[in-house]
Amino acid sequence: MKLNHANLVTPEVTALAGFFTSHFGFELLAERGKDALAVLRGTDGFILNLMIPGKGGTANYPGGFHIGFLVGKPNIVHAKQAELADAGFAPGEVQELTRGGVSSTTFYCHAPGGILVEVSSSPA
Repeated sequence: MKLNHANLVTPEVTALAGFFTSHFGFELLAERGKDALAVLRGTDGFILNLMIPGKGGTANYPGGFHIGFLVGKPNIVHAKQAELADAGFAPGEVQELTRGGVSSTTFYCHAPGGILVEVSSSPA
């Protein structure tokens, strides 16, 4: 079984779509309405749907909710952190973390709409 897609609710569909296409290799497949829906495809075929909250709704995620990207080497984590900083986002510092006995090189960044994104690399 393969995870096929995820649906994120955000008040900033167009800006978040731009974030993922410009910095994480997603391709924009479709847009509906004015800043209402975007369908993106990752390089591995994963589909990411971005949509505005329903009428009167808000985009509320539980504490700790985030989207995680795993890259092959720590130098890629450092390069992505620098890229996002240069693009005007405010990524956190790269950290060396150990969680569950597994070490990783990791940073977090808030994307448009407040979505928290993690980029990390850990030994195979």
